[in-house]
Amino acid sequence: MKLIKIYSFTILLITSLVACNTTTVETQKTVSGWNILSDNINDANSLISKVSHYKVNHLQISHEIVHDLKQVRNNDRQNLVNELTTKAHNNGVDDVFVWDHALYKLDYYPEKFIRQEDGKIDLDNKEFWEWFKDDYRNMLDLVPDIDGIVLTFIETGARIEDQYSEKNKTNEEKLALLVDAVADVVINERNKDLIIRTFFYSYEELDNVTKCLDLIQHKEVAVMCKETPHDFFVTHPVSTWIKDLDRPVLIEFDCAHEFSGQGIVASAFPGVHMERWKTYAQMDNVIGFCIRTSRYGNTLILDTPTEVNLFALHQLLKNPQLTETEVLTQFISEKYGERCVSTLLPVFDSADDIILASFYTLGLNTTHHSRMNLHYRSIYTRHVSGRWLENKTINVGHGVDKQFHYWKDIVNHLAPAEYKKASKANNLEIKEVLDNGWLQAEELMNETYLSDIIAEKDFAVAEAQKALELIKKAKALIADEEAYNKLYNTFYRTLLSAKLYRAAAKMYYGKRIALRGESFITSNLKKALKEGYNEYEKVFNLFENYNIECPVGQLNWKKSAKAAAVYTKGIKEIIN
Repeated sequence: MKLIKIYSFTILLITSLVACNTTTVETQKTVSGWNILSDNINDANSLISKVSHYKVNHLQISHEIVHDLKQVRNNDRQNLVNELTTKAHNNGVDDVFVWDHALYKLDYYPEKFIRQEDGKIDLDNKEFWEWFKDDYRNMLDLVPDIDGIVLTFIETGARIEDQYSEKNKTNEEKLALLVDAVADVVINERNKDLIIRTFFYSYEELDNVTKCLDLIQHKEVAVMCKETPHDFFVTHPVSTWIKDLDRPVLIEFDCAHEFSGQGIVASAFPGVHMERWKTYAQMDNVIGFCIRTSRYGNTLILDTPTEVNLFALHQLLKNPQLTETEVLTQFISEKYGERCVSTLLPVFDSADDIILASFYTLGLNTTHHSRMNLHYRSIYTRHVSGRWLENKTINVGHGVDKQFHYWKDIVNHLAPAEYKKASKANNLEIKEVLDNGWLQAEELMNETYLSDIIAEKDFAVAEAQKALELIKKAKALIADEEAYNKLYNTFYRTLLSAKLYRAAAKMYYGKRIALRGESFITSNLKKALKEGYNEYEKVFNLFENYNIECPVGQLNWKKSAKAAAVYTKGIKEIIN
């Protein structure tokens, strides 16, 4: 298969380089991929028109177009997949893949394969697998020109691990059984590629996946792993375990930042992506990357300031020695003109700090897929980067400049008491934390932590204001008016978001202190709550009066201020 050939070439090349002691690397064999998530046809066509410029040789079609392969039975989706596949091939893309998830929900499968006694599929029934493979043949017939399937085989509709089998009793055996069944059709019969997409929410799930890979009989099956364990959080570490997989591995990058503003604000983290890719590029089994280019709707990052994220990764393919400053200089020169570099360099250099100090709170991503939701349970449990860090102590800058333990300090004080109790979810996701006694199941939010939070949010607002002033200064130097307007409005929305998060944080975390009892309601606390309430009213009006059309994805930015209204409840009663 093509992916295995590329993998073999890469290993061969590395061996040759060591032997001849040269630094010349042919990067054209590296998988350089993009992913179309949105069914916005204009954005999809725009993206395909840019693939030759970035030398993209791999394209994935997923989410709103095809999340499950069965969706190609819908004529509109089928036609769109075939149309995009043809356009991509005509524009020089070697391989076009579509996504799939298996198993589907139980009601998709004929009742004769479902056991009456427990409602599970009988995996030992050979007729089921004959039906299963024939179903794949029928679906692949509808999209004949695709080059492969990206299969998510964990945490799907009807989890294969939950089904019945006497022959394959362990989770890893069942997972491998599923992958090999799909591979029989995709690889053996259709001569297409199969990539299995892996992610996990616990170390137990990681163990299942790694054991499963050893059991999969089709050695041609490649693997795609997210750039971080679990999900796409900026504060998460790289997945060092990837180097131990005995398979070719593709790294899935989220340059559209599902959890950090979705490019609607200045979700520009080129340095983070560069650092991660430089780590993965050193792993012999890593064959390239595939970049998420949007987060639904019309949030395509091409021709926006956050295009810098994917620009950085592609520049590293050309020259692995590039620094973040060199990449930013190149991007600004190409996008806005050489005369703007000195003015705009500080703007792009500050973007990551602004987002980390507004959408994140003391190292916690305080959103729900970039939507404001400071009381979302997963913020304080499942999404905590401390789950994946060997050293649980972090340094928080951004005007705070303190060292914290992720659990004993940050989560213990910022999380509501109910989220720190032993529960089914917590025992699964943060069992180590509970076992170590790092959390106290009581309200511990206090003025010290509120002061740190406010300092961080003040930093975000101040930096966003500085960035906006520099952008205004650069206006006369930017010939492309549309590019300037996108730049200005992206950072203006960033400023409004920073102000909104500051106001909401003062009210949410401040109110939690007040609810601890009358003795906790000090003049300083009342002052912070009053500031938060007044700031919210002002920024709410700014959101309401913002009439510039902006992208809408999973995050509808215009509705952010309305969503934050929940944090105003009960504030007047406390401050009066």
